[in-house]
Amino acid sequence: MHWYDWMTLAILVVVTIIQTVRGSKAGGMGLPMFEAAGMVAAAVGATALCHPVAGSVQASEGAVLIVLFLVFAVLAFVLGRWLFTITTLSFESLDGFLSFLFGLAMAWTVAHMVLRVVMVSQGGNGELATHVASSPVVREVFSFRTWNALMKLLFKAKLGPDFNPDVG
Repeated sequence: MHWYDWMTLAILVVVTIIQTVRGSKAGGMGLPMFEAAGMVAAAVGATALCHPVAGSVQASEGAVLIVLFLVFAVLAFVLGRWLFTITTLSFESLDGFLSFLFGLAMAWTVAHMVLRVVMVSQGGNGELATHVASSPVVREVFSFRTWNALMKLLFKAKLGPDFNPDVG
């Protein structure tokens, strides 16, 4: 395992623990849920807007990606807190477990974005890009292999959504 495998594991563990505790102390799993959804939206938005914004402001894509993700993440936290205060969503006895799952989703998103920023900064021939195939943790976090395998299995069993995960 390389240094970025350990960094990715540390991000996953720390963010998951923080979000699980925050969900338990907030009195509901809604806070981690809204924040995880916002973080996923922030990652998608930052990734989609990175190239056009970097080209228009003549900046490196790595720097633009970090700035966009941080701006969208702050907005996601504010919106998530606001939505939680409105709904106070809670499943009582399942709050801890659901906070853990939403914390894991948020941690996965943060780790994915950190790896994406490092990969964009290093370039296509950088250390991370050349060692992704031999790094078990980075390969999983960066390419969502387990999720894709699960969707493929559900699609074959006709239990998944009505789309083909191999297309697109």
